[in-house]
Amino acid sequence: MNISRENLDDQNAIIQIGIEPIDYQPKVQEALLEYRKKARFDGFRPGKVPPSLVMKMYGKSILVEQINHLLSDTLNTYINENQLRILGEPLPNVNSPEIDWDSQGTFEFHFDIALLPIIELNFSENDKINNYQVMVTHEMVDNQIESYLRRFGSLKPTETISEEDVVKGDLCQVDESGNEHKHEQDEEGENHIHVHDAMIYIKTIGDETVKSQFMGSKAGDKLVFNPNIAFTNETDRASLLRVAKDKLPEINSDFELSISEISRFTPAEINQELFDKLFGEGVVDTEEAFRERIESDMEQQFSRESQYKIHIDIKEKLMAETNVPLPEEFLKRWMLLTSKDNSMTVEQLDKNFPSILEDLKWRMIKNKIIGEQKIEATEEEIREQAIWAAQSRFYQYGIYDAPVDQLFRMVDVLLEKEEEKNRLADIILENKAIEHLKTVFGFDEHYVSLEEFKKLMDENKR
Repeated sequence: MNISRENLDDQNAIIQIGIEPIDYQPKVQEALLEYRKKARFDGFRPGKVPPSLVMKMYGKSILVEQINHLLSDTLNTYINENQLRILGEPLPNVNSPEIDWDSQGTFEFHFDIALLPIIELNFSENDKINNYQVMVTHEMVDNQIESYLRRFGSLKPTETISEEDVVKGDLCQVDESGNEHKHEQDEEGENHIHVHDAMIYIKTIGDETVKSQFMGSKAGDKLVFNPNIAFTNETDRASLLRVAKDKLPEINSDFELSISEISRFTPAEINQELFDKLFGEGVVDTEEAFRERIESDMEQQFSRESQYKIHIDIKEKLMAETNVPLPEEFLKRWMLLTSKDNSMTVEQLDKNFPSILEDLKWRMIKNKIIGEQKIEATEEEIREQAIWAAQSRFYQYGIYDAPVDQLFRMVDVLLEKEEEKNRLADIILENKAIEHLKTVFGFDEHYVSLEEFKKLMDENKR
């Protein structure tokens, strides 16, 4: 067997493999013998089929199968023995010699391989990263307190409607004369809407004329209005009428609301009950301590966001200043050939390829740091990351105190999936790599307002 490599450039090479009969015939004969033992032909006892007949029936497929096995083993051995660091997998060269499996005895195969580039990372403490610290102001604390008071506020009955109120009543579609439809369905089979215990938050009424109709009304009053005019937001309108959004274009009539209840939102009071709900029983016991705790929590929150900003900026700096040459044509070809169910089109790949390259470039830079610093993710760390991931999923559904047994069941499900486990490990490794880089770079401290910080974060998203 002959094998050689031709380096086309720093990223691309061709491996040429020549196979002689002596390389594959022993394996082919061995496979034919196994087939003969199992083959069943009319007129012959099992295991007594003539070798020539087995060869005629299965010889070509066995030859192809054994040569493919030999090629795979030879390629992998050559790559490992020569310590070639490759991207993706070897691909058949488009200019490979044609093969005639019926007549050839000697075969030649050519494979394209992509070589991982050599990456040089050049940075030091002279390279500066901005560390933005958000200044927590009295106004910000006041706003957070107001948010808490509204969050724990309640609705209390009131007599007349104001803008902060919630109105409850029966909402019925009326005809052009303003008369209520008496039946759910008329003689022509047309459905009419009658919503029992409909609820309207006055502040969501977008039209000022309609809103003024409600102001000062009392329980027992009846108001006629057009929901299309009152609620320009389709979600609000569909929720009020209790219909699907796709049914809204069919509805363009007035409705009569018979008011049964009026409730006014009342913010919570600043007292011990509120302190205990927010921070636990007895943790905070005075208004001064309440404000101090809020300020401290906000500082910690902004500190985490500042660290995340540093994470982003370090990544962007490395991406901008590190040359990572990649064999783009090879990668495109490999991605098209290996896409699931051959579902990726050339157009889709061209559209997504820039972001794919960026992701691959960062992965290679990150892996170089991880390798040089011998960074690892332990099983314990992966499980801790899985717990955090499970909690985040519960949070998405507004569940902030999920039972421990349910939380751990979700963790176990996550860790059973190898792909998910690898994803969690990758998060840990990246965070550790960034933490290492924080010890290398110098930092310029900047104190900014919350508005300035939000603007900086928005710029990262562009």
